[in-house]
Parts: sequence; structure tokens; C-alpha cells
Amino acid sequence: MRVLVALIFLFSLLFSSELKIATYNVENLFDDKISGSEYSDFKSNRWNSAKYQQKLQKISRVLRELNADVVALNEIENENVIKELANLSGYKFYKFATLKGSPVGLGLLSRYRISDSEIYVVPDVKTRPILMSRVEFEGHNIEFFIAHFPAAKNSLKHRIAAANTMKKAVKNSKNGVILGDLNSNYGYKFLLNGLDGWTNLWEFLPSYQRSSYKNGKSAIDHIMLSSDLMGEKLHYKYGSFGVFKANFMDDSYSDHYPLYATLSLQEDIKDVPSKLISQIKSVNNNRTKITGVVMYKDKNGYILADESRRGIYVYEKNPTLILGTKVEAVVNRVEDYKGNIEITSLSYIAVDTDFKGDESKYLLDKNDINSATSGDVIGDIILDIKGGFATISKNKFKIYSPNRHINDGKMSVKRAVVWNYKGQKELIIE
Repeated sequence: MRVLVALIFLFSLLFSSELKIATYNVENLFDDKISGSEYSDFKSNRWNSAKYQQKLQKISRVLRELNADVVALNEIENENVIKELANLSGYKFYKFATLKGSPVGLGLLSRYRISDSEIYVVPDVKTRPILMSRVEFEGHNIEFFIAHFPAAKNSLKHRIAAANTMKKAVKNSKNGVILGDLNSNYGYKFLLNGLDGWTNLWEFLPSYQRSSYKNGKSAIDHIMLSSDLMGEKLHYKYGSFGVFKANFMDDSYSDHYPLYATLSLQEDIKDVPSKLISQIKSVNNNRTKITGVVMYKDKNGYILADESRRGIYVYEKNPTLILGTKVEAVVNRVEDYKGNIEITSLSYIAVDTDFKGDESKYLLDKNDINSATSGDVIGDIILDIKGGFATISKNKFKIYSPNRHINDGKMSVKRAVVWNYKGQKELIIE
């Protein structure tokens, strides 16, 4: 029977087309030997061999139930601990990293071979290093960057130093994955915001589900994927990201919940229906394939318009796409922002920066301005502005520009974006 089980497991690895990844802060998994660098609670009579073995069994149970192929771990004392955990949990390969004198380190468990690893030390900061381990999966090398940034009680300078070290480490990464307790909540203050081309998987969950840390009910553990893992080959499997909360996991296990996601080699884009942008009218999480041209951009995103002459705003901080770029992509989520329908999650299929099409085909005709909705881009229009407003076809539009002061009088505008501002239509001009 053991031989049969082993063969089944071997064949599942040989012919697997999916890789489940996870990250878990196991909260102070110290062994039962005193080395001197432990936290005080683990040097006293409150910690012993029995409690260590009990904690090992609990964490290994979580890992077996989680059943991920690759798991990043935080708060592991030393290499002997991660080795024992690997044996108990059924992982053949592991890596560990720490600094001399540090009470805890971090590591990676893997069912697939780890070809090499590298350690990045945060300069002039007493904190955990960043561990990069390269895992081979179905002919692809995946680079896992495991981190445990300084807690929020530390100086912002030191926390930013850790974030900057990560940014340098992943700069030229291919098939890159960032995992770990980054001690920075998902949102506009997240320390790795602005990391070009990377997708934080928290964006695939609604705000009320974004919590991995029990005490603060916050999203400080993260899984982030580089842009090449959001494409067609080895890619993120839509809908696979989540927080693992088994019923047996009480507070004695850890103060964190694991996060998990799946990378897939199976084609999941070909079955996604195509739509015109004009057909995207409401908030939803139904995947839709669209093709459009970038007709406007600002620091928070850009507008895609197609030959229906309708546009939609894509929320993407500091976008790198240039005007005139043709984009084929899958829309993962559409949300409402103050009365404006926006795409808030997009997976690129193809990006053509050399597109030479007639851009006028993607602009809404000025004669159709009465039917314009948020995200439409109107071309070549003359505005008669008075008091910050212009009347067009008997409709009054507020006029706004992020770059210049608006004076009264006639103004020729090459492109104007229709937007909803406090329930009233406005035109945004450059």
C-alpha cells in the first residue's frame, strides 16, 4: 500500500499542471534547546520539549490540511526546526535563513526541487534577511522571495529600508513571488506600493475578507506576483487566492492565518467571454476579455476605449503604459468609485506599444456627448467656459484640469474625459 501511495504521489508531481503556494507566520516556533538568542518566554520553565513537540504537531497539521506545494514560513528559530517540520509535513526540500544572534528566521518548504537560493540583508537594520529560493516546476523556474519586515512599532526608516531591499532584490526577477509577513497592511500605505508590474493578490478579495492577522484583523501577510505570472503560460489561477481558516485552528496554533494561491499551466483565458467596453456597465467579478486603446492616463490609472467609442477607467497606480498602446486583457473585477465604474483588477494578455491604428475610431463623437458616461473620451471639442462650467447641447458640465487653471472664455480641447463628480457630469481636460 505504501508503494502504491508513493507512486500515486510521484505521478501527481510528474503530470501536475498546477502549483499551490502559501505563506504562514507560525508565531515563535522555537525548539527545546537554549541557544541564548530566544525570547525570554522560551528560556524559562514555561517552554519545554513537550510544548515544542505539541507546537510542531499543530503547525504540521495546518500544513497537511493546507496541502500547498510550496510554503513560505516566518518565525522559525533555526534550520533544525524547519527540517523537523518538513519531515512531519511531507516536504522533501527546504531552505532556511537567519542572521547571527537573531531569535527567529524564515524559510521555504517545497515538494519540488530548490535549485539555488540567495540571501539579501537589509543594510544597517537589525531585522530578518530576505530569502530568495528558486523552485523548478514543469520546466519553469519560479523565484520565491520570503520576507518578514520589521513590525510597525519600529521606525518607519527601518521599515522602508526593508521594503527598498526587497524592491532591489526583485528588480530583474522572472516568475517572481513575494511572500511573507510584511508587517504592512494592504492599502494606500502599503510599503511595497509602486512596485511596477507586481500584483498583490489581496486585490482579488473584497475589503471585508482582507485579514490574515488575528490580533489586529489586518492584511499584513502578502502574496505578490510578478507580471509574467499574470499572463497566459504559467499564471495565477483566478479565484484561487484565499485565507486558510480551518475550524481546528484556535489561538494556540498561531496569531496569523495562512494565505494560499495557485499557479497554473492550464489555459483558463480561452474560455473567458469577450465583450465591448460599452457592455461593462455594473459592478461585478465576472471575468471578461476586452481589447482597447489607452486614450488617457494620469498617476492613478488610464482609460481604455474600443471601437464602440466607449471608455472605462483602469485603476493602476503609476501606470507604465503610454498613450496609444493597444491592450488585450482579462477584466477580473469591476467596482464603483464615487459613481464611476472602474476596472480594479486586470490581467494582461497582450500589449502592443507600436499600434498604428486610427485613434479617432476610439473617441466619442462630440455630437453624442448627451449620452456620454464616465470613462468616455471626447475628441476635438471647443468649450465656452464661464465660472468653471461649460454648456454643451443644453447640458452643463463642470470643467476640471489637474494641470492648469481654467479661465473663462473659449478653449479648444483635443481630448476631454467624461467623469462623475458628486453626482454631476464633469469634463476632465489636460
